[in-house]
Order: sequence, then C-alpha cells, then structure tokens
Amino acid sequence: MIKAFTIFLILISKVLSEPDNSFIRSIQLNGNENVSLNEILYLVRQRPPNFFFRRPKFNPRLLKLDALTLKNYYHSKGFLDVEIKNSYENEKNSVDIKYDIIEGKRYYLSKVNVDGNKLINDHKIKKILGLKVGNPYNPVLINDNLYQIENEYHELGKLFMEIIIEDQILDSVQVNIKINEGKNIYVKNTYIENNGDIDTSLIIRELIYGDDELFSKRKVDISTRRLREMNVFSLVNIVPVKVINSDSLVNMVVELDNYKQREWNSIGGYDPIQFADGAEPIPAISVTTEWRNRSFFNSPTQFSTKLLAGIPVEEEFIIPRIRYDVSLSSNWFLGIRFPTKITAYYETFFDNWEDQNLNKKSLKLLERRGLNLSQHLNFDNRSFIETKSILESFSDASEKKDQIEQRAVSIKVNYDKKDDPIFTRRGYLASSILKLAGFGGGRDYLKIDFNFQFYKMIKNQSVLATRLKIGSLIGWNNNDLDYSYEKFYLGGSTSMRGWDVLRFEQTNSNEPVGKINRFMINCEYRYPINKLLGITIFADGGILSNHISTTKLGLIKWNNGMGLAIQTPLGPARIDYAFQTKNPEIWKIQLGVQNLF
Repeated sequence: MIKAFTIFLILISKVLSEPDNSFIRSIQLNGNENVSLNEILYLVRQRPPNFFFRRPKFNPRLLKLDALTLKNYYHSKGFLDVEIKNSYENEKNSVDIKYDIIEGKRYYLSKVNVDGNKLINDHKIKKILGLKVGNPYNPVLINDNLYQIENEYHELGKLFMEIIIEDQILDSVQVNIKINEGKNIYVKNTYIENNGDIDTSLIIRELIYGDDELFSKRKVDISTRRLREMNVFSLVNIVPVKVINSDSLVNMVVELDNYKQREWNSIGGYDPIQFADGAEPIPAISVTTEWRNRSFFNSPTQFSTKLLAGIPVEEEFIIPRIRYDVSLSSNWFLGIRFPTKITAYYETFFDNWEDQNLNKKSLKLLERRGLNLSQHLNFDNRSFIETKSILESFSDASEKKDQIEQRAVSIKVNYDKKDDPIFTRRGYLASSILKLAGFGGGRDYLKIDFNFQFYKMIKNQSVLATRLKIGSLIGWNNNDLDYSYEKFYLGGSTSMRGWDVLRFEQTNSNEPVGKINRFMINCEYRYPINKLLGITIFADGGILSNHISTTKLGLIKWNNGMGLAIQTPLGPARIDYAFQTKNPEIWKIQLGVQNLF
C-alpha cells in the first residue's frame, strides 16, 4: 500500500512539474533527405508559430502522435525501415521540438501475384490497390483501398469473399494477393426495425432490391440513400445477416431511428445567400427560423414554414431581404418516386433608388409573392435533375405601383464528380439551367446559364481550380424593370473580386447595371501552408453585354489578386486582395465564406 502511494505521489509530481503554459518555438529536423520541412509541417499537429497562431501551445502527448503520423507517411513513400525519435527542450516555457529521422532503404515494388480471382481481372485489382511495378512500395495505400476490392465483389453477390495480402521484403518487394471469392449470396427476407408510426409499406417501396435476388451492394446503397431522403429517419442502416444453416442466404435488417417529428430549427451566421437569379451568391448576415413536421399525418410527407432575414455585407449594406414560405414535400408524386415540393412564398427586397425631385437616394420596397412546384431527382450522389414550375408576381412601392406577373418553367441539370463538395481537390462539375418565361404572363424570355468547374491537385496538396460561366437572356424586353435581378450581374467576393458587389457595370450614380449576356472565368491556385492556413493566387475575367457582337474575348475585363484562406469545419473563410488589371490603382479587399467555387 505504501509503495503504491509512493508511486502515485511520483506521478502527480511529474504531472505538476510539466509546464502548463509552454509554447512551441521551433521544429528541428535531422536526417530528412526525401521529405521536406513543408510536408512535415502540413502533417504534424505540434508546429511552430505562423501568421495565424503566434504562440501555439505545446502538448507532449500530441508529439508522440505526430511521430507516428510521420512514420506512417514515410511508409507510404516506401521507407519501410524508417526510425523516428522525437524529443523536446523547454527553456523558459519555450519549447524546441526535435525529430531525429533515420530514413533507411527505400523499397520498390518488383512483382505482384494475384491468385483465386475469377470475376475481377488482375489489372483492375492492381490499379485499385495502387500496385505498379517499379514504383515505391506503398502499404498504406493498400490498406486504405482494400475496401474498394471488397465493394467490387459485394456488387457481384460475393458478400463473404476473403482477401489476404502478403508482402515479401528483400532488396525489393513482392506482393502476393490470395482471393477466395466464395459463393453467390441471395436475399431471403427483409425485416424492418423501429419504423415508428410510418407504415411498413412506405418503407418497402423505397427498397430497390427484392427477395430472392442476388445481393448487390449498389442496390443496398441506393435503398439506404432513398430512405435517408425521406428525411424522417436520423439513422438508416441496412445490415445483411446470415440465415442459419445456409451458406448462400442472408436476411436484410433495416435499422431505423426517427427524427423528432415536430421541431423548431433556427440557424444564423455569415453565409453565402442567393439573392438574385442573375448574380452569384452574396455573403450575408442571415437568420432562418423554421417549424417542421417531418411526418405529416403519419406519412413521409413533410410540412414546413420558414422565415428568413438576411443582409448582404460587402463594403455596404445592400438589398436587405425578408422571405416567408410554406411548403409541402414528398418523395412520391402520383404513385411515382419523383421527389416533389410545392412552396408558397412572400419576399420583400429593399433597394436604393434615386429620387429625382429631392435629388437624394431613398429605400424602395420591392415585393414578390409566388407559388412553385419543383421536382428533384438524384441520380449519382450529388448529381441531380431539378424541374420547376413558377407562378409569381412582383411590384414596387413607386407611384406607378405596377403589378407584374411571371409564369415560367425551368430545368437544372447538375453533374457533380468532385471528390469533396467543400474541400475539393480533384474532379469537375458541370451544370446548366434552362428557364422559359411566358405562358400568358407579363414577360416572355428564354434564359440559358451554363457552369463548368475543374479541379486538379498538383504537388504538395496544392490545387489548380478553374470555373467558366456563360449565360444569355433571349427575348428580354430592355424596357422592363429588372425587379428581381433576372439579368446578369458581376462584381463582389463571389464573382469579379476587383469590383464592388454587382457593380461590374454601373450607372453614373453608382447603381448596379445588369445585361443580357455574361461570360466569366475564374482561375485559382490554392496552396495550403498547413492544415489551417492557405494562400490563393487568382485571376478573374468577365464581360457583360446586351449584344452578342460585343461579347468578344478581347473585351474581357480582368482582375488579379492574392488571398488568405483559414480552414474551418464549415469550409474556408477568405480574405482576398484584388486589383483591376487595366487600372491597378483600383483595388478591393473582399471577405468571403467557403471557396469561391
């Protein structure tokens, strides 16, 4: 007992002797010939001061985790025998971290043997696992991608396949892959748990696999996604369970957990909001309050009533917006699974206008009320087709008090192959919107808007990103007042950063001018300094015109600039400095949330 108490006191004294307010001063590296300091700073948690963290606190436990992270990184580059010793010196609460690295031999892949595979060929297996003869051996990538091989077999009904990977390490590495594909697995029955008040038949209709079918992971994943899209269940899992005394049958257990049926939701912050059809989303201070019934009359139909208030902030407060809407939504429409939503809404906009009699600017109230019916169909993760039927009217508080009615239909196709929707490093996105107004309404026009984004990751986790936007309004009457900013506008932190928001083209009194043709291109080089900070070098080019003949590449206006991005869990927060290429003395500081695109 005395011995145990003595050990306890020693441990307590050691903990108390550890400084609580020690700060990292530097990192010293010895022996890192093939991995640069920048790479290491990007990986470790305990790093020296930078622009954002001037005095980062020191945590010895994280230091050990950082050493393991570095060791794993060296393994991914083929240094299988690497040794990493970490230590630190504390001088007056300033800590110097030291890594002694013995990289050792770099191993290359010399041969790959695959045995037992009948349904998937050798080349595909090697490609998925990143096994290419002559390249540095990367066991980390093999472990990370092993699940993809399993998924390929699960899609073919081989639910209980087995795969064993062995490596022989001599002067080089030989990898042997042994696969036991196993029997075809079939679905026997489906059981549903915790469906609450939702009728079982409404759940069954979301499942695209059937009893007695060959097991398919793709069908199970789609069924899971469809159940989640009901927005009734907070948890959805479809689990295959072996049938007793059978080696080829499984029962599917659908595990569910319900959201709270009726609830209030309230969110607010500094977010990009789409204020106008012809302009990019604008960062705004916004608050949204919503009451939602997720299971209207114990069905998957949802009822929602929502109030949104937002004020854009880009050097000045412009066009405050208040919106109230009521909506009903369901994934099924007339017996067909076609997610449909009907929304009635009322919006008010406040805009600056110039009173010619008083020779001063005043606030003008714009009102819009309407009804729209939309259908949204996902076909590949974030890819979708959306159609809308729109009936709306809008007016202003001027003496004329015109009431303009607009009837329109639109279709949007969004094909998203980005690796991540917020922290994108590779892939592309193509989307297009076609909107036709008329049908007896007060305005007749055709609007076409095309958007293409491309991302390519290059050295040291940096990304080259490009966006191209082309739009045109056909048949627009230039005598019509553009109440809801249906024309195209540029300028601000989300489009052309060298100009004020919406003021790429403007009147003599500094009011936004929209036009019926738009061409815009944005190019960015995004370089992460570490996991928290990054810099962006960019160029934006754009043109607005009312005639196709004046929409020429030689007339594009450009701005260039540089920005600082701070990574947050919700995406990057940006501060950009941009100057106009032809007039470098005109420059802007733009604040933004999330990447530009």
